[in-house]
Amino acid sequence: MKNLPGRSKIRRDWFGLADFQPGPKFLRDGAAVYLLDSVGSTNDFLMGRGGSAEGRLCTWDGWGWSGKAPGELAPIADPRPGTVVVAHHQTAGHGRQGRHWQDCGGLHLSVVVPSHRAELNKGLSVWLGLITVLVLREDFQLDARLKWPNDLMVGDRKIGGILLQRSGPADKRLVVAGLGLNLATEAEDFPAELQGTATSCVIESGREIRPGEIGGRVISRVEAELDRFQNGGWAAYQSALELLDCLLGNEVRLSVGGRVHVGRAVGIGERGGLLIEDQESGRQKTFYAGDVHLLSDAAEPDGE
Repeated sequence: MKNLPGRSKIRRDWFGLADFQPGPKFLRDGAAVYLLDSVGSTNDFLMGRGGSAEGRLCTWDGWGWSGKAPGELAPIADPRPGTVVVAHHQTAGHGRQGRHWQDCGGLHLSVVVPSHRAELNKGLSVWLGLITVLVLREDFQLDARLKWPNDLMVGDRKIGGILLQRSGPADKRLVVAGLGLNLATEAEDFPAELQGTATSCVIESGREIRPGEIGGRVISRVEAELDRFQNGGWAAYQSALELLDCLLGNEVRLSVGGRVHVGRAVGIGERGGLLIEDQESGRQKTFYAGDVHLLSDAAEPDGE
């Protein structure tokens, strides 16, 4: 079993800090990266919740990264935009609707999204998923696609996911984006409940990708595209969506608010909503939340 938590000694530079290049604006504004050996949830730690964790704080001084001596770090009480938390091992990661995110030995990264008008766009979470898919495809040659709202897929197997959380009053709202990505797990090393439904970068590409390299590429792409997304909305991304939307044209079942809707997925709307052509009425409906599955799939586990 490769690189799974608790199975081998943690490498001194398991993250690949030298490869972490998150973008000029991020670095200029005083980047801070918390590299934790183990934590309950990177999102929670970044939002000041949970217990302390062993690790080290690294900052950018204009020339490169410098790190303090390893030690016990408390959850961040007042995180600045651009602050990143990464964990080698995550014991209580969570996905949408409070589901548990199974740690399979990969990238566990959370970042405070810099203050931007795009934060108010209901489709920001879906857009972040699409940007991550584009990075996986263009920079790492993975045949990744997006399953609404923010699951990252290769074929019919999940390789990662995005979790967007907001907290605090409107004038001081904190927006945290979490990215979980399976990197170096071999097929036989996934937990039994994920066998056949999960995949990893090493399975799909034959290459072991350092967490710092892929994390930096995603943050850099988000930084570069935020203004474009805010100013032009989804228009500039529609062609990519049509190619990379796992659900488009398929019969789906969506559960939301205790109700089940069945129909054909016909795209993603301007505000990130899933468009479904109702099976009974033929009318098009828009959904901004819910659990969706292809009707051709068997019941899916709640794992990752």
